[in-house]
Amino acid sequence: MRAFFRNVSPRRAIVDFWQVFTAPSDYRRVGLVMAAAVTGTLFTAMAMEGGTALPRPPEIIYFPSFLENRSDAEILAENKAATAKAKAEEAEEEARQERIRQMYKAVGDATGVETKRAYEEGKAEREAYRKKVEAARREVLDKHLVDNPVYDAEMKNAQTEKP
Repeated sequence: MRAFFRNVSPRRAIVDFWQVFTAPSDYRRVGLVMAAAVTGTLFTAMAMEGGTALPRPPEIIYFPSFLENRSDAEILAENKAATAKAKAEEAEEEARQERIRQMYKAVGDATGVETKRAYEEGKAEREAYRKKVEAARREVLDKHLVDNPVYDAEMKNAQTEKP
């Protein structure tokens, strides 16, 4: 093992370099220029990479909905507003998707492709998926919902108000 490290020691490498560098040769200058060009190119490429600092630490945002002094009525009102907003966004997305489906249907009708059956099948699949998701939501709610008389009364009122 010692013989190996004797052949690859830094001292030995410097002595080897000096012997080759001082030996007379026609290509010594060309070799030096090529070696400097390759080394300079590598160092320039590494310098262009950047990476000067660590990224900023994440900014912590505290949710105002977790304030302790809120009443059940305030919580319920906020939940209703959030639910209404989410349903409005969902309805807007569904309307956008329906416009896209109508455009595809128009293109299919213009080119003679039967689109009615595919449209009805897609509609049935979307409805089945919506029912499946709603059933899964209700199952999770029923499993984890804490008995809350205010919530129960509001839900009962909401069901009777529906047309």
